Amino acid sequence: MTDTGFECSLCIKLAIKAQICEKCGSMYCKKCLQEIFGKNYECVQCQSKQFRSIKKSALQEAYDEILIKSQIIQPKKIEKPPPKQPVIEQRTQQIYLNEKCINFEMCQNNINSIFINEKVCSLECLYFNKIQPLLEQQDFTKIRKEIINLEQSIKNKEPIQIFKKIPLSLSFNQVGVSNFNFDRCGQGITIKQSTIILQEDEYTFKTVTSSVGFQQGIHFWKIIPLAMTKNEMKIGISTSDKYDLKTAFSDYNFGYAYYTVGQFRNGSNSNGFEYGVKFKNNGELGILLDMNRGVLAFSYNGNFLGKAISSELLKKGPIYPCVALLHQAGFEFKCGIPIPQNILEQFQK
Repeated sequence: MTDTGFECSLCIKLAIKAQICEKCGSMYCKKCLQEIFGKNYECVQCQSKQFRSIKKSALQEAYDEILIKSQIIQPKKIEKPPPKQPVIEQRTQQIYLNEKCINFEMCQNNINSIFINEKVCSLECLYFNKIQPLLEQQDFTKIRKEIINLEQSIKNKEPIQIFKKIPLSLSFNQVGVSNFNFDRCGQGITIKQSTIILQEDEYTFKTVTSSVGFQQGIHFWKIIPLAMTKNEMKIGISTSDKYDLKTAFSDYNFGYAYYTVGQFRNGSNSNGFEYGVKFKNNGELGILLDMNRGVLAFSYNGNFLGKAISSELLKKGPIYPCVALLHQAGFEFKCGIPIPQNILEQFQK
């Protein structure tokens, strides 16, 4: 779309039911504002909460004309034929023996002929039998090795429908090993592999985040401030990626941050509650997100700081790791690492 002067500052498309910031004149779709801020609109450019509808401004006539033109040139919708019904493949009939599965008390099934040597009824029971003891010990290295061994041993076995009754406390993608990259950032931030730096004269928070969010499970990563850091950072998560990266993610209702002045921030650029310790350019901050329970917690130099927040909103993905930097600040990050056992034990209490 060409620049008409009536684009939404959030979605960068022609603003629909346009709302205008009375302080700086920025324009937004009404739906974009509602999705991000709810009823309490806030301008991402100047943080003003004063808005008026374009229908109450002198721009209404010009806006209506552009809106009409944009609707005229829209291509007509082509009715697509209904999708073909999927072909269901015939599966080989499963043969169950008279002997009970070794997990019979949980699954109530007999041994499947495919797994006669393992004496289980299904692939899920096989995994449960081999890995559950390691989960209880939090031995993640052995878990990974055992999964590799199991995958190699069952290559020629036909997979069976997933059995959902086995009460695993942690599923295999929920053991705290999470890989991601910081690859989206506000202007001025530089990203070099695992090192992120902001150096500028302005005193405005800028956010760096990942373009891919967590969907489920338990996740743990570390942020290590660089010695050149002169200003505190805001470190945490966001449940949305629809905001201006030239602002701090925790200024919005969907952003949750440990502000390293010793505060926790959510939906505000000025207020928060006391949490954790104060630091600037030393130590290591661990971030622990449990999407099973909707809990966010932090650790500093290996010491658990307690649960920062618990919310149903943190149970649903995508959830994006974020850091907001100010003026001159930088950090390295580590991911794909297991949760330290002492932190996990305190977190689960």
